[in-house]
Amino acid sequence: MKTQFSKWKVSYMLILLAGIAIAISCKKNNNSNEGQNQDQTQLTKDEEMAILKAGFSPDDAFRKDGGYMVEGDIFLDANNLATQQKIVEDLKQNKPTTEQYRSTNIVAVGVSKELKIKVDAGTSEKVFRDATSEAIKRYNDLNLKLTFKLLDANAVETADIVINGADLGKTPDGKKTILGQSAGFPANGNPASPIKLSTVVYGPNYNNNNLLASVIAHEIGHAIGFRHTDYADRNYSCDIKTYNSFFGKYSKQNEGQGTGGAIHIPGTPQAENGDPNSWMLACIEGDNRPFTANDKVAIKALYPVK
Repeated sequence: MKTQFSKWKVSYMLILLAGIAIAISCKKNNNSNEGQNQDQTQLTKDEEMAILKAGFSPDDAFRKDGGYMVEGDIFLDANNLATQQKIVEDLKQNKPTTEQYRSTNIVAVGVSKELKIKVDAGTSEKVFRDATSEAIKRYNDLNLKLTFKLLDANAVETADIVINGADLGKTPDGKKTILGQSAGFPANGNPASPIKLSTVVYGPNYNNNNLLASVIAHEIGHAIGFRHTDYADRNYSCDIKTYNSFFGKYSKQNEGQGTGGAIHIPGTPQAENGDPNSWMLACIEGDNRPFTANDKVAIKALYPVK
């Protein structure tokens, strides 16, 4: 069912919707070698180990903007890495955690919480706003304690999540355009921000609103604490099996250790029997991905209905 033209990849680390199958793409096939950043070089063993200790796979990770891109679309700086390493270590030692932590960080809601989202996308502003409105509607239609509001372009309110447009460049091999980039994990009960999306791909003339809304809903999912459903084997959605330079052998594309914050949400299928239409898989076809029944179970497990 997958085609070379329409496959994307995305990723982020946080709570696993284990087994709900869908994913968004953060990379697009492109044979050009233009735009390769000089700092996107092969990682050292120490850097790979630091990423692994933070609960992520070093496979396909690369340097970018003074930090690292992991799992396709997750940007981690030195502070992110140190925080995640401590989380993993505390989990291993069964140390107490804060109330926002459930093998991962999520957004603190309490009785209710509204997250304000602002779009700043230059010439792609209308395209991004229309798609963000649809993505927000999908969450708000679930009647959760956690709700979302799209701020006006000139609003003076402080946004909880900013969605920027940018040319994110290419992967180190120069063959894939990076479509999206998340900003790590929720911290101190707050969502991760900003979300960056490619204005090269999602330009002012982009007209697949539902597809872009699915990408944004996926990235919002990362920002509020969801991890890819097929984190343990990206072959489930991406149909890939590559050489693992860190372990020195061919292996599954495992995005990270389960102790790093990936927990199965009761009531949702495991990856091997998963839902191929879920919104949080690592890769999807180029089509619309509204929440499935399994997705709704998972979302409501983290953020209950009012």
